[in-house]
Amino acid sequence: MRPATEADLPRAAALSARIGWNQVAADWRYFLRDGAVAAIDDGDLDCLAATAAVLPYGASLAWISMVLVRPDRRRAGLATALMRWAIARLDGTPGIALDATPAGREVYRQLGFRDVLGFARWSVPDALPMPDGAAPRAMTGDDWAGVLALDAAAFGAPRAALLQGFAARAPGAAFVAPGGFVLARDGLRAPQIGPVVAQDAPTAMALIAAARNALGRAAVLDLADAATPVATWLCAHGASAQRPFTRMVLGEMPPTKPGQNFVFAGPEFG
Repeated sequence: MRPATEADLPRAAALSARIGWNQVAADWRYFLRDGAVAAIDDGDLDCLAATAAVLPYGASLAWISMVLVRPDRRRAGLATALMRWAIARLDGTPGIALDATPAGREVYRQLGFRDVLGFARWSVPDALPMPDGAAPRAMTGDDWAGVLALDAAAFGAPRAALLQGFAARAPGAAFVAPGGFVLARDGLRAPQIGPVVAQDAPTAMALIAAARNALGRAAVLDLADAATPVATWLCAHGASAQRPFTRMVLGEMPPTKPGQNFVFAGPEFG
């Protein structure tokens, strides 16, 4: 195990692609620039053997991300070793969180993590109708102070660099509405919508529709299980849930507003 460097980015991206995840080089570059990445390198010229990343969000919260093991190196304790590295790296952080697949959830529970909430990855293949009375508008530079305040309150920690990076990657899919906003980004398999923070479900639906239609192609998003009206609306317009995740925490999560956090940034970002 060693610290990953910029030179490792192609093989790190190859690992996430081989496993079927959606990250692109820009995501891995963010992990290196704003966090830290550990790599297990067994000499394979095409793909790292395993990785893990940590992302600090202010002083009270950090994310563990990209705990990936190449299929031929699984069941050898690599993921547990990487998790122990991540936890040690974040020692002293009041809350350490991650988003777990069903397979990973039991591993993380054994390390002391507990469930916080559930969400699911959704596929949105078709354009979405704009709800009556909704009028999201394109985000401008003047909106950032309000957007970052809304996100920090809903998510529980500041992450300006992440959100502004998303907006730079998909500027045409960044919208605001009273009490809410949506961002999106490019992905290896499909563009991803999120986060979506909104004052209520109709506003969230309008923001999702604005982003999906601006992207002009099938997209994915990570919808909170509690957002039942949005799930019903998505199903009515051809979308479907693909796989579940569980948000987990070691220590204490900072105060959040889960009722306003409809769509998450993704398991790798929270």
